Amino acid sequence: MKLKTILLAALAATALAGAARADILIGTAGPTSNAEALFGTTWQNGMELAVRQANAAGGVQGQKLVLLREDDGGDPKQGTLIAQKFCDNKDILAVIANFNSGVTIPSSDVYNRCGLPQVTNSSNPKVTKAGYKNLFRPIANDLSQGAAPAEYALGTLKAKKAAIVHDKAAFGQGVAEVFRDTFTKGGGTVTSFSGITPTDVDFSALLTTLRTEKPDVIYFGGVMPAVGLFVKQARELGITATFFAADSAFTPDFIAAAGPAAEGAVVSFQAPPYDSSAALKTFAADYKAAFGEEPGPYSAYGFVEATIVIDAMKKAPALSRAALVDAIAKSDFDSIVGHVAFTPAGELQKPFIFLYAVKGNGFSLVK
Repeated sequence: MKLKTILLAALAATALAGAARADILIGTAGPTSNAEALFGTTWQNGMELAVRQANAAGGVQGQKLVLLREDDGGDPKQGTLIAQKFCDNKDILAVIANFNSGVTIPSSDVYNRCGLPQVTNSSNPKVTKAGYKNLFRPIANDLSQGAAPAEYALGTLKAKKAAIVHDKAAFGQGVAEVFRDTFTKGGGTVTSFSGITPTDVDFSALLTTLRTEKPDVIYFGGVMPAVGLFVKQARELGITATFFAADSAFTPDFIAAAGPAAEGAVVSFQAPPYDSSAALKTFAADYKAAFGEEPGPYSAYGFVEATIVIDAMKKAPALSRAALVDAIAKSDFDSIVGHVAFTPAGELQKPFIFLYAVKGNGFSLVK
């Protein structure tokens, strides 16, 4: 009997130890297999690095963190299916999703219904319009990304006329509308505001019309590969206007697709260069050591977004979805890209945006 008691006690202790070692799950969904695969994959790699570093430091309350990575393909339907899957898994305490605004907007309805804390990388202002208390955006929204290029065009380039093109998607049309409104309020004239289809590959008809407008600048609100094809064909038709694009063009693929035509194009992006601070240099070195390549355009944001979740887990009174929502709302720390603190609407209190110009095979900070 005594031996039996000892064995039962040992089994109980083992069970308790196993419970203490239970994994804490964080879900993420983004495009990792389509034209935006570079963005989505390296973005999720940034999260993975944050999780690995947290685990190396002891995890959270002695428990190991695990990042569950899903590919939503930039598709709203797939995004909502993944959202429901994550919601149904009670072991998932938070999600970092989604990358595309058009996916985040419908998926946020699903996450809100199950109370999952959602940290998103999407920039369209509509993302936070529903007022969901579980949704947080630690990245500048389109009001900043569309406004900064327009202000630069007016103030630095002294542009008077702008032609604007968008791909009719939530993100592309959103940044284009903000550019239009900022440019006109600043005294500029918009010669045209045109929509195209993201899958279009021949823009000759539209570009022929734009050439007659003789704009000083052309703003393209859209994603790859259309961005690269558009600017390449514009230059082939002899259009010399300064070309502006949003963050989806901040990638070597844009320069490769547009070729020499990319030279001088101005691209907005939410993060400073990886060599602009000691913290970013350290991050870039750690990323390369972990994945054998340089960090991608959004790797630092993936790292920051995972850090927000992990920091909240360490500070929350309980490891529950509801407690994490409250803890994330109280975030207040300096990250590798800037200070993280949210407004009641889930927006950054002080968003940051940067402008880069294509020079040769890379991007050079201009503002």
